[in-house]
Amino acid sequence: DSRISKNQKTIFFVRHGQTEWNAIKRVQGQWNSDLSKTGERQAKRNGEFLEGQGIECLFSSPLERTRQTSEILKHYISLEPIYDSRIMEWDTGHWSGFMWEEIPKNWPLEYESWRQDPFNFNELGCESYPDMIERANPFVQELKLSKENTIAVVSHGIIGRVMIGLLLKHSEKEMVSYHQTNDTIIKVEMSGEKVKASHFIGGEGPYGGLPGTI
Repeated sequence: DSRISKNQKTIFFVRHGQTEWNAIKRVQGQWNSDLSKTGERQAKRNGEFLEGQGIECLFSSPLERTRQTSEILKHYISLEPIYDSRIMEWDTGHWSGFMWEEIPKNWPLEYESWRQDPFNFNELGCESYPDMIERANPFVQELKLSKENTIAVVSHGIIGRVMIGLLLKHSEKEMVSYHQTNDTIIKVEMSGEKVKASHFIGGEGPYGGLPGTI
């Protein structure tokens, strides 16, 4: 019955492997940085994990680091990635390309404003969470209605929070309260109105709930 299949859905949210810029703490946003050797290993490990999960569809952000991750994953799950610009990473505006440690020195007031309210911060060309919700929500609604029941989505640390938060009906505080490392996959299972999350680290798990929640 097709109504049952639409109500039963499992989505694996994969963060791209570590990049050269992740390793040195440089702000990426929508700028490019290639996977490091560690990042390639993380993507392979996640590919090995996903191989046994019955993935029917693979979506990916079109940024280079997610493309490189998806190219590794497809060897394990035999699916061509479908690239969608709505799930590109948070646009970090003027901060893109700077070292994270430079941000509070160069923009002390804006940095403090961001720290106090990361959800609504939208200065210096940075996207706010409401901006990201607006662009990602149509994609999330399409995921919920898709004919495939087991889906992998390769994206990023911040936009990943947005998509997962939309599915879990997060508050502003909940949406910004956890961190998905480069080797973590978050699994969201939907059954009718019930939605639950678990996660895997380096292919190990499942661990209950979201990673690194306070």
